Amino acid sequence: MKLQPRPRVPPVRAVERATAVLAALAEEDLRLVELAERLGLHKATVTRLLVSLAKAGLVERDETGRYGLGPAVLRLAARRLGGYRTLLDRLREPLRRINRETGETVTVHVRVGTDRVCVEEIESPQAIAYRAGVGQRAPLHVGSAGKVLLAFLPDEERAQVLRELRLVPITSRTITSAERLEAELARVRRAGFAFSSGERVVGASAVSVPVLDDEGRVLAAVSVLAPESRLTAREQSRCVAILKREIPRMPPAVAPARGAGAPSPARG
Repeated sequence: MKLQPRPRVPPVRAVERATAVLAALAEEDLRLVELAERLGLHKATVTRLLVSLAKAGLVERDETGRYGLGPAVLRLAARRLGGYRTLLDRLREPLRRINRETGETVTVHVRVGTDRVCVEEIESPQAIAYRAGVGQRAPLHVGSAGKVLLAFLPDEERAQVLRELRLVPITSRTITSAERLEAELARVRRAGFAFSSGERVVGASAVSVPVLDDEGRVLAAVSVLAPESRLTAREQSRCVAILKREIPRMPPAVAPARGAGAPSPARG
């Protein structure tokens, strides 16, 4: 019996365009005009796609007017990121203590490719506070969490990520020079923490430390987020001391499976 070839199924144009929008926003946050130009589509068409994607939580618009991937993307990737659940379970009590002692928002970010993604957040009880949002992502060169995740990678892996990373400015304080970024990463490795202010959100500051396992692998970054006016130099030092005291070394068993941007064992 001779098998007949399957009929060719034409692609659905709307789906192709929607996935093109998501792929573009996976690289960087973009304004409507920038996104339309990149995709070669009319602004009205892109607007309709964004409305549908936003309704599903796959896309959202920030206060600067840029569109980025929404929190539903993290839910869709939950299976791939599920390896972090054991890590987060072990961090739960330390995160609560950091939140109580600092009075500020505490987050956990992990690396996914050339981005950092917030996978846990305990919000500040204060009326004026800085919040990241679970599922939010940003390029690794933006903010203290990303710099920690980059700085503590093995040399070869860090060099590879830096070659792939596009140093796109989010604010006027975003580091866009490769030389300046590498110098900052060296400082972070020496100090054991990273600080940022206004690199992603003007008026917001953060201090971060790495979560390492017993083999020296960087698994995540834990951060204290606060308005710039509260995270003074003295408060930074206090928060760093709290973070370093509370964040334990992790056994290798809590490390996520390789694949979702999971780092490799440190080699120096």
